[in-house]
Amino acid sequence: MIKSLAVAFNFLVILILSNIFGGVSVTQNIPDEVDAGDQFTVSVTIDKSNIGAFGRYQMELPNGFEAKAKESNGGSFNFSDQKVRIQWLTLPYDDRFTITFDVIVPATVSGDFQLRSSFAFIKDNSPTVEEIPAHTITVKGSESAEDLTATNTYNYKGVRMKEIDCIRQKPYLNENDEIIVNLLVVNKVGINQFGKIQEQIPRGYKAISLRSKNAMFTNNGRILKFMWMQFPSDEHFVVTYKLIQTEEIPNQAFLIKGEMTYTRNGRNHVIDIAERQIDLEEFAEEDLVVDNTPMPEDDEKTDLLDAGDRFAGTDYTADNQTGTGTDDQQTGDETYADNQTQTQQDQQTTGYTQDDENETQTYRETNYAIAVSKGITYRVQVAAGHKLVNEAYFRRRKLKENVQIEIHQGWHKYTVGSHHVYKKARDHRNMIWETTPINDAFVCAYNNGQRITVQEALMIANQKWYK
Repeated sequence: MIKSLAVAFNFLVILILSNIFGGVSVTQNIPDEVDAGDQFTVSVTIDKSNIGAFGRYQMELPNGFEAKAKESNGGSFNFSDQKVRIQWLTLPYDDRFTITFDVIVPATVSGDFQLRSSFAFIKDNSPTVEEIPAHTITVKGSESAEDLTATNTYNYKGVRMKEIDCIRQKPYLNENDEIIVNLLVVNKVGINQFGKIQEQIPRGYKAISLRSKNAMFTNNGRILKFMWMQFPSDEHFVVTYKLIQTEEIPNQAFLIKGEMTYTRNGRNHVIDIAERQIDLEEFAEEDLVVDNTPMPEDDEKTDLLDAGDRFAGTDYTADNQTGTGTDDQQTGDETYADNQTQTQQDQQTTGYTQDDENETQTYRETNYAIAVSKGITYRVQVAAGHKLVNEAYFRRRKLKENVQIEIHQGWHKYTVGSHHVYKKARDHRNMIWETTPINDAFVCAYNNGQRITVQEALMIANQKWYK
């Protein structure tokens, strides 16, 4: 009897204290230390007592940090303006519940950062905000930009190279009158993440891979690519392709321009490919030697142009224009297996008619660039064309989403949505197919706001492709 009275008394005290002090408490589980470029999980336990109406948890993240949802316990998750918000119109029934979300740390930061949080709710018909003590997290920095610079330079048969570099042997005709292009890659720093070699070839030619070092090889229009999900670990290797003439283009200079991209510690780095008079058909390892004398100031990474060279279908002139119009690469970003050309996709998705004339040139002043998101993102392209149209064009096509415009390769391109996972973008595209007359929308991909092909994005993000 006495024990029962004691239990009842304790319960009454807790109830009274809950009514006096609000009865709301919030505890967070956050690590004290994390590596740059890594991610961690935030776990928040909310003891709401008898509060049952509106509630909102908020955490402000430092610049560059990102968040993604895990378990919101019935709440609506949102991350914008560096703030994580989980909001409930009606709080969960349980007096105590837990929410979790992941935080992605940029690869380029280090030091101590404060995470400030609060929990807002309605008490006695009045808004109340419970400030949560700030949590300090230490980010252990990875290599800084200075650390990534080369410490040694190398000399190969008179050609200077850095610790990670790429040079092109000047194209030549073999015994079968085929145009051969060799590329030497030096990887003395041991890069083993995503890597890509991309070259723009002259008009009227197509490229065929001869040596790829297990790369995925593509050739769409004038752009060819060697891509590795895991860059070869060899300290040096050679890849080779040959050019086959498909049509004769008079009065064009036979120029190739290229660059090598590699990923290190979550950041992409781009190197221009220099063209040199050097034999790379048989690479002689013993001829690659350390040479730390200062690099010549005039050692520009430019393509060589010898007026005495002649290949079929070319006529060397002083015209060094490589062309950037619609004849250049217009890659159909979504097509994963065969990469249809973007030009075909654009023509299909544009379809402007005379009725659309009064819907042009009325967008607000803008620089026509999509909102930049860190890392890999996917959007759905719904139209493209040289003519600028306004919102009414898409409303007539039953598209009620916010449409962003960008100018890419001479086209106005219109996209919707933003997804970090390809499957979600695919589902978004399918929804547009099913609910609007826009039946040729497709997924496009970006890396830090720059357009890349979907297959590159999948390789970088190590994600799966879905039809």
